[in-house]
Amino acid sequence: MFNSDSFNPKYIKLYEYYKNLILSGVMVPNEKLPSIRKCSENFSLSRTTVETAYDLLSAEGYIISKAQSGFYVCDVDLRGLKKVEIVDNKLKNEKEKIKFDFVSSSADKLVFNFSVWRKYVKSALRQDERLLYYGEPQGESDLREAICNYVNKERGVVSTPSQIVIAAGTQNLIGILCAITKERKNVAFVGSDFRQGRAVFEDYGKTVSFNETPVEQLESLKDFSPSIIYTSPSHINKDGGVLQLSGRMSILSFALENQSLIIEDDYDSEFRYYSKSALSLQGLSGGQNTVYIGTFSKLLLPSIRISFMVLPFDLLEEYEKRKSLYNQTASKVEQIALCQYIRDGHLSSQIRKQRKHYISKRREILKRADKVLPESCSFEECEACYQIKIKISTSKTAEEISSLFLENSVKLEPLGEENGQAVLLMSVAGFNMEMLEEAFSAIIETIKMI
Repeated sequence: MFNSDSFNPKYIKLYEYYKNLILSGVMVPNEKLPSIRKCSENFSLSRTTVETAYDLLSAEGYIISKAQSGFYVCDVDLRGLKKVEIVDNKLKNEKEKIKFDFVSSSADKLVFNFSVWRKYVKSALRQDERLLYYGEPQGESDLREAICNYVNKERGVVSTPSQIVIAAGTQNLIGILCAITKERKNVAFVGSDFRQGRAVFEDYGKTVSFNETPVEQLESLKDFSPSIIYTSPSHINKDGGVLQLSGRMSILSFALENQSLIIEDDYDSEFRYYSKSALSLQGLSGGQNTVYIGTFSKLLLPSIRISFMVLPFDLLEEYEKRKSLYNQTASKVEQIALCQYIRDGHLSSQIRKQRKHYISKRREILKRADKVLPESCSFEECEACYQIKIKISTSKTAEEISSLFLENSVKLEPLGEENGQAVLLMSVAGFNMEMLEEAFSAIIETIKMI
């Protein structure tokens, strides 16, 4: 009998009852369950309750419905379930172990004005007539116009609103690009490797070179014959370096010579510290043969999943043929809100506020590091204004050092080894500065162990 004393709805109780029987092996594969009518009588439940429980069991793969025959137990791979449970527990334990996360891409609540954003979301929700319809597959036209004005002015992009495509995140945009560039099979990542993007290309059957090819070694890619070059010139390596004009021209020249399409992911261009980011590749190319990608997740909140790309006109023609097949993945309400947010100048002021805040946080951390760290360890500014490079004199690898820090609840990203030093990366963007003293105690304790 299922547990009638729990506070779960009756259909959940019945679902858990049969799920436990199946997972424990009491009910074996191909064994028939009682009919809905019989089960309803046995447990004094309504037919609707039983149907809902059976539907849930079926949806999760525990049972299968056979037409005019009934419901049967599926052949559940208990070993696989155990393996998933072990992995889930391991990830859960690791997450609980991390107290000072300097890798997370989370936002700092002190730097984002939630009340202002709420005002624009509420305003969007009042547009009743507009919200009765699905969003435009390419993205809301007024937002595309606002984005066009912004990137043309701030990043030197050459675009019209008709060339802009909006989606919920860069990976969704890459999926669209894969569909309209089917004949282009080889993708080379130049600079740091975007693993999530690489996964999408591979899922679409493209061959990917992901050995973090530096710009200086572009010629080494000739044998690979890349038909697509993916690069982030405003964050060309993990510590946020900016690719200068000569490097950008090298990529454009190589792409022209080898008839390669460039995908420029302009991630992080707003958060340069020492230098103003150079003109976009798309602008330098005059808008030819280059797809420009940008996102608002870093500028606003990670939970606001709005990204965009500017297509060159030849790819725009291919997209126009297929765009009716694509549903818009970004929230229509958030698109409407973001449009007015940009038009009223809040995006520019938000970027200035964030940049100032990140620089202030980093200075405070570096000041503290100068006071308490031993000579074997140094903290250095990175080009990205929210990052710090940590160098530790040791014979151990950066991966090994990273594991030691994790044992003391500190998560840092290992970068590699350099001149007898292990190099790690610290991101301060989402770090709670109230925990700084405690975090440094854990850092110093770890360094003593090395």
